[in-house]
Amino acid sequence: MLAANRLVKSAWIAVDITKERTERVLVVEAYIAVSPLEKNFDAHRYERVVEDVRRVLAEHPEIDRASILSMHRDAGCTALFRSQPASVPA
Repeated sequence: MLAANRLVKSAWIAVDITKERTERVLVVEAYIAVSPLEKNFDAHRYERVVEDVRRVLAEHPEIDRASILSMHRDAGCTALFRSQPASVPA
């Protein structure tokens, strides 16, 4: 993935564990904005990253899902866009 797509800074596998489930997550850190709410969002460039991520997921069925992080060269910040987990009683 990294050699094929210069929009991607790095990628790794993380594990998301709750009491109900365990998921393997492909985490992709991109140099571009990944949301229309971010400055300089380019839908065409973002779609190239998404296509690459979909290809990797199709080739590796053991990976449950992916999260794409935005590492702006301009902003120098990281943003993770995902839903908040439901609260789990203690």
